[in-house]
Amino acid sequence: MQMHWIVVADSNRARIFQTEGDLDNLVEIKDLLNPKARLSETELDRSAKGNFNRSARGHRGHSAEPRTTHETHQADKFSREVMQYLEHANDDHQFASLVVVAPPEFLGLLRRQLNSQVEKKIRRQLAIDIAGLKAPQIKDYLKHHIH
Repeated sequence: MQMHWIVVADSNRARIFQTEGDLDNLVEIKDLLNPKARLSETELDRSAKGNFNRSARGHRGHSAEPRTTHETHQADKFSREVMQYLEHANDDHQFASLVVVAPPEFLGLLRRQLNSQVEKKIRRQLAIDIAGLKAPQIKDYLKHHIH
């Protein structure tokens, strides 16, 4: 039997469910967490923001990237981690098709990380935030919105 995966994610958490096609038998197989998304900026490694220095002529130069919020940076990083997990699973032939459910902004980040092999497996994308729901609530939602 072919396995079908449903990824229900947001910037803090990505839950992967598996089924052989019947959503009544949906099983959660992986729960990826993004603990850094909840840290404050002072708790993060400041070296990632670049360093500032003075040149010989007294002009200020810097190697910092344009300012992004901590939340945006962590969400982007987490979207890469989620997609890397899916790429490895796809390489190991763990799923035949994929449904991705995420809030619009995070869904956009995930789309930017897609490689062509995983993209071919996606049969549906839903722009909705249900990652924080309990598994039975997610199953009920999916039964009504995935055909």
